Amino acid sequence: MTHHVNGKFWLAGFKVKAAYMILLMGLAGVLSSGGAVAAENTVPAKEIDRKFFGMHIHHLDVPYPKGQRSGWPFIPFGSWRLWWTYTNWYELEPAKGKWDFSRLDRYVELAEKHDVDVMLTLGRTPQWASSRPKEPCGQGLGCAAEPSDLNDWANYVRTVASRYKGRISAYEIWNEPAFSEVETTFRDGRAAQSYSGSAAKMVELAKVAYTTLKEVDPAITVVSPSVTIEGNGLKRLEAFLKLGGGRWADAIGFHFYVAPPEVIADVASRLRTLLNTYDLPNKPIWNTEMGYQFARADLGIQSQAPKGRWQDILDHEQGAGYVARALILSAGSGIQRVYWFNWDGEPPHPTMGLAGSAGHSPTTMSIAYNKVFNWLVGSRLTGCTRSSLEVWSCGIERGSRRGVLVWSEKVGGEWNPSPFRAVAFEQIGRADAAIDPGQKIPIGPVPILVKAETAAW
Repeated sequence: MTHHVNGKFWLAGFKVKAAYMILLMGLAGVLSSGGAVAAENTVPAKEIDRKFFGMHIHHLDVPYPKGQRSGWPFIPFGSWRLWWTYTNWYELEPAKGKWDFSRLDRYVELAEKHDVDVMLTLGRTPQWASSRPKEPCGQGLGCAAEPSDLNDWANYVRTVASRYKGRISAYEIWNEPAFSEVETTFRDGRAAQSYSGSAAKMVELAKVAYTTLKEVDPAITVVSPSVTIEGNGLKRLEAFLKLGGGRWADAIGFHFYVAPPEVIADVASRLRTLLNTYDLPNKPIWNTEMGYQFARADLGIQSQAPKGRWQDILDHEQGAGYVARALILSAGSGIQRVYWFNWDGEPPHPTMGLAGSAGHSPTTMSIAYNKVFNWLVGSRLTGCTRSSLEVWSCGIERGSRRGVLVWSEKVGGEWNPSPFRAVAFEQIGRADAAIDPGQKIPIGPVPILVKAETAAW
């Protein structure tokens, strides 16, 4: 599952202005004992808006087994992916022509109240519409199969899009499909993923959904079926693209379940190479799901020594570092959105929630998400470098202001800000600190923002 960066130098972003390029190269020379070789990709460094920061919230409306419900996140974010929200096709239309929009109505109203953009993930076929109605799936029978009649699919898509025209701005075709052209899609007595059919059938579904959504509202953003990097992820995406699936999407959905976060840069590069192969160089990438598992002493869940798996259970200091680095490197890799999974995850689900107490109390992870939101929104990342000492630095701009986001993959590092005229740095969960001339800055796995002035970023 994990793909390592292997000490590569990586410069994301764009063709920077000459003066600032010199500054970044100077920083790279400070960081790297052996010198770094510059590289560029074609992803433009755009100003990051709040929609980049996405979220999953699962138990606002449906309680946990003990009866408690989540609270609305008390940290800022800009977009909400409706998945694990009990708004699948089989829940919206449990019988043909019999609709229940009560929960989805409440979610859309909540999103509007909090000025949050909504993306609905389509799919999970009702048994009555399924082409394999007796096939076991994660939620009963038939839900991982394509519908037997594309007219039922088109009607579902049209009905939902028409009801929420101007209110749901993005639709994702399906969640984490497997394709029979790539692998066995049925094992251990059930569908192996959320979809058990062929890539060819999925392209048909994508074409119908895309054309139907655009007929309802040309402004809708259509996101491709979101495969996950685990296992055959890139092969699944290639099977979809090879059959022309990229034509039926405005953005490419992908799930970056990788660890450590630095792997994101490598995976994003491989994704762009694949998109270029199929003549889709300008297709945006949306990370529609990623996250990590965190220790919860109040629930008796202890941390483990990280082994390079996203399933590792992190202590809260490690968790804060992973959250911050994942968001920074996603932005630096040109990924347009990151939907964090999740806000409120607790048993019987994995403890992936950024918040504690069923989404009601802060943690160092929620503090980290909030801090990076404040750093990145309205800013541009101009490039990231990794030294042979496993130290990362990312240039950041906001208007005329300049700064550097810095961290080390290991505990106990130092960073020399020269030639950058640093006077202070901001920390996650700690007070800002001044920098004396010539002072080396202690760094670790939780990023800091080094600034040329004392004013808050």
